[in-house]
Amino acid sequence: MISCALFLLCAVILDRLVGDPPYPGHPVRLIGKSIRFLEKAIRARDVPDAWGGFSLTLIVLFFWEGLLIILARVSSFYTPIGFLFSLFILYSCIAMRDLAHHVRPVMAFLERGEIQKSRDALQMIVGRDTSVLNEEGIVRATIETIAEGLIDGFLSPVFYFSLFSLVGYSFHQPCLYGLAGVLGYRIINTLDSMIGYKSETYLHFGRFAAKLDDVVNFIPARLSLLFLFLGAWLLKMDVAAGLESATKYRLCSSSPNAGHPESFVAGVFHVQLGGLVRYPFGEVKKPIIGDGSSRISPETVRQTLRLVTVSGYLAVGLTSLFLWISPFVKGLFRF
Repeated sequence: MISCALFLLCAVILDRLVGDPPYPGHPVRLIGKSIRFLEKAIRARDVPDAWGGFSLTLIVLFFWEGLLIILARVSSFYTPIGFLFSLFILYSCIAMRDLAHHVRPVMAFLERGEIQKSRDALQMIVGRDTSVLNEEGIVRATIETIAEGLIDGFLSPVFYFSLFSLVGYSFHQPCLYGLAGVLGYRIINTLDSMIGYKSETYLHFGRFAAKLDDVVNFIPARLSLLFLFLGAWLLKMDVAAGLESATKYRLCSSSPNAGHPESFVAGVFHVQLGGLVRYPFGEVKKPIIGDGSSRISPETVRQTLRLVTVSGYLAVGLTSLFLWISPFVKGLFRF
């Protein structure tokens, strides 16, 4: 388990130093290409959308998880290669610095008064239609994206690597199980981002993937409140307002998970999130989250990014410590 803790720390440090640059062989990009290929193949067979989407999800999961196990087994024959392969997979499934990398240009363009460029930059990281957003709408959408990004870009991958590592420890293969867990999560999250829309095209086809994404993010979303609390306390932000807002609004979002970090962030900065959102498939009236009346600004975005970053790294530190000591804790209860 010490090796799993070190893997996690090294992957996060690598993400912090290098980020997540796009390139053709990126595992998530390859997964995305396989999803598009299989979607076309399944739709060509004229099967019901619900069954087609269900089949697509299972095929993609089994294929990539099987390939991971084969490659991990092969690379394990030479320890340095096995270490680098495992580190590469884990690092590729984490995207904390990448979130900041995409957010900063949005605010930079906005502060220079180049609102159309700011909209275009934001469109790269959100599913909503940004062409109609004013300055306040851009800032609000960016804050919501950062808050949600803490879960699917960071906390959930860390959680599933750690959870499956603990399961794998009983079978003497903790890191392999951990890699299977984090890759499985990233596959589900990629499926949701590609086919989990409520549009006419994907309403039934992507429903299973969307619901599965809701399920796997359920626990990490609720854990996000703990780490956001610790991060806000460390940064001397308004923790009390964050907790009050989370208690009141965490279940108000149309998503079963996004409302947890969004409600805490809204409370800490005394702002309101949600409202009318325009997607390519139509408009959605999201519930208002937060009681605050403070004006949101690019500075609010920077403070949100700071809070989320610190909270994420606190989560990694505590999780790595838990992985490190878990064998000793288990030994204490062995009779």
